[in-house]
Amino acid sequence: MTLRLGEGNAPDAPSRLKPDVIGPLGMAALVIGITSPAIGLYALWGPMQAAAGPVAPLVFLAALVINLPTVLSYASLNRHAPSAGAAAAWLWTTVGPATGLAAGMVMTTYFIMGAITVPLMFGLFFRDLLDWAHIPLPGMAALVIGLLLHSAITAWICLRGAEASIKTTIRLMLIEAGVVFALSATILWVKASQPGAINLGPFNPAHASQGVAGFWTAVLLGMLAFSGFDAVVTATEEAKAPREHVPRVLIGGIIAVALFWAFNSWVLTLSTPPDKVVEYNSQGLSAITPVARAYWGRGELIVIATAFTGLTAIYIGMVQGASRLVFALARHKLMPAPFATLHGDRRVPSAAVLAVVGVCVAMGLVSLALLRNGVDAFVWWSNALVFFAALTYIGVNVANLLYFRRILPEHFGIVRNGVIPVLGVAMNLYLIYAAFFSALWTAPFRTGRSVVIVCVALFAVQLVVVGWVKLRRPDLLKGAAPIEVGP
Repeated sequence: MTLRLGEGNAPDAPSRLKPDVIGPLGMAALVIGITSPAIGLYALWGPMQAAAGPVAPLVFLAALVINLPTVLSYASLNRHAPSAGAAAAWLWTTVGPATGLAAGMVMTTYFIMGAITVPLMFGLFFRDLLDWAHIPLPGMAALVIGLLLHSAITAWICLRGAEASIKTTIRLMLIEAGVVFALSATILWVKASQPGAINLGPFNPAHASQGVAGFWTAVLLGMLAFSGFDAVVTATEEAKAPREHVPRVLIGGIIAVALFWAFNSWVLTLSTPPDKVVEYNSQGLSAITPVARAYWGRGELIVIATAFTGLTAIYIGMVQGASRLVFALARHKLMPAPFATLHGDRRVPSAAVLAVVGVCVAMGLVSLALLRNGVDAFVWWSNALVFFAALTYIGVNVANLLYFRRILPEHFGIVRNGVIPVLGVAMNLYLIYAAFFSALWTAPFRTGRSVVIVCVALFAVQLVVVGWVKLRRPDLLKGAAPIEVGP
C-alpha cells in the first residue's frame, strides 16, 4: 500500500509549529520579499553586466524561463499535497525515504547558502554608508561589522515568530520597491533630454559582449535572484489554506518580480557606460551606489537605506525557510534533537534559528578571510547555492511527475504533470552543465573552479551520510515524510 503525503505518524500538536498565522498577503510577501525587488538589482545588476555585457534584462528573463516550469510544478504539488518539506517530503513519498532525506539535506544547504550571501552584501552597503558619513574605517572591518550587525538583527526578528517576521517583510518590501521606481523614473527623465539615450539595446543578444560562457555565468546570478522563492512552501505548517493560496502567490509573485527586474535593469543599464560598471565591480564596489550618487547626489543615502531593508527581508525569509527544514528533520530524529525544540506561545524553533544564523556568520567570516573582497565572497556563495538550488528544482519536477502518476493518478494532466516537469528537469540539468560545470570550471579558480570542487565534494558527503543512515539507522527512514502535509 502506498501512503499519501501526510498519512502515518504525524507529529503531535505540541511539536508542531503554530498554525494559521500566515495569510495570503504574508505568503506573497515571502515570495516577493525573499527574492527582493530592490536587492535583485542592487546586488546583481553590476556583477551580471561584468559577466555578460550590458544585457541584464535578457539575463533576468532567461532566468525566469528556466525557473517557470519549476514554479508550475511547485504550484501543482501544493494544490494537492502542500508540504513544508517540498521536494524532501514529495520524494520521500514517491521514490523512497533515502531519496527524500537526500533532498531535504540539499534543500537545507540551498537555503543556508542563500542566507550566507545576504549579510555579505549588507556589509558592502554598510561600508558605503560609512563612506557617505565620512567615517574612517578599513573596508574589511566595515564588512565584518556589517555582517555581524545584520545577523544579530535578523536573529532577533526571527526569534519573535513567523507572524512578526512576515509583517516586517511586508513593510520593507513596499518601501524598497517604491525607491527603485523613483530612481528609474529619475534616470529616464534625465536620459529623455539626450538624443538616442533611451533605446532597447539591453534587450539585444548581440550586446552580450562576453559571449555564451559569459552569458551563462550571468544566468547563474539570475538564478540567484529567484532563489528562495520556494521558502513560502516551508511555511505551509504555519499558513492559512495553503492549497488555495500557495499556488497563486508562487506563479503571480515570480512573474511580477521578474518583470520588475527586467524593466528596472533596462533603465540601470542605460544609466551608466558598461566599462564603468565593470570598473566598480572589479574594485569590490556595488555599482548601484555610484549610479544613485550620479542622479540623486547625497540622496544616494535613500538607496543605501533601502538596501538595508531589502536585505533584511531576504535574510528573514532565508532563515525562516532553513530553520523550518532543520526543525522538521530534527523532529524526525534526522538531525540533533535540540533543533526540534519549540519555545514560547509562538512555538518558535529557536535553536534551529540560532544555528542557521550562526552558520551564516561563520561561513561569511571564513569567505571574507580567504578572499579578502566582499563582492568576490558574495559571488562565490551565489554561484555555489545555484548548484544546490538546481538539484532541488530537479527534485520538485521529478516529484510532480511521479506523485500524480503513482499517488494521485486521477488528477494527472499530460501538460501540467508530464510535459512541464520533464521540461523543468531538462532546463535545470542543462543549467548545471552549461552555467555551473562548463562556465565556472573555465572561470578563475578564485570564484569559479573552487566553487565546483567544493559543491561536488559537499554533495558527495551528503550522499555518504544518507547511505550511512540507510545502512546503520534504517529505523529513521520508516513511516511518513518528516515534514507533513498541510491542511
